[in-house]
Amino acid sequence: MLNKEKHQLIMGRILKDIYADVSISSLVGFKGGTCAYFFYGLPRFSVDLDFDLLTIDKEERNLVFERAGKILEKYGTIKDSHIKRNTILFWLSYGDTDHNVKIEINTRMILPNIKEHFEVKEYLGISMLVAQKDYLFAGKLAALTLRSEMAARDIYDIWYFAKNSWDVDAEIVKTLTGKTIKEYLTDCVQVIEKNKDNRILQGLGELLNEKEKIWAKNNLRKETIFLLKNYQFALK
Repeated sequence: MLNKEKHQLIMGRILKDIYADVSISSLVGFKGGTCAYFFYGLPRFSVDLDFDLLTIDKEERNLVFERAGKILEKYGTIKDSHIKRNTILFWLSYGDTDHNVKIEINTRMILPNIKEHFEVKEYLGISMLVAQKDYLFAGKLAALTLRSEMAARDIYDIWYFAKNSWDVDAEIVKTLTGKTIKEYLTDCVQVIEKNKDNRILQGLGELLNEKEKIWAKNNLRKETIFLLKNYQFALK
């Protein structure tokens, strides 16, 4: 069961500890839906912590894995932790009946200048490396088709970013998808069109309040399609 207040308290403390640890604070950049929720006003709640590893050094990667594990141990039981080819992953349980926190650190260096896509922002007095808007938007667009299963929360986030006229980092889109932004937006529209309104709340409903749920069920899909087509039309 998701207790939003408790979950946010835990995530905030984890973020604080990661970025207060000088041995790893410059090695990870905060991104994803929770980043957009904490720093850019995303209206929906978000439950995971996503980062990019900002180094290709194996020793530094292992240090991040070790230090992050030590930090998470303070807040509950680590149910799973491992380093895969492109990912450092933790599943943290902070209560038997509570929602787990997934902490995922992407270790794939998609661009040599990846750190330039992050900037220092403050959260309650703690400086953190936070993804810039155009990088977040590009990542969400790519996730729409690259996930093994489409996530309705990606559609919601894309709607919010597009509604607020965020720029999209075309270089990131090209790197992740192999297509120009204009070409790829066609793919995005097609994916969203295939998703039915009665399925739009799957995996998203618990992250919205009742009023937002009603709006999303009736409007999210068509509004997002319009906004992406509008972006596409504006591109030269």
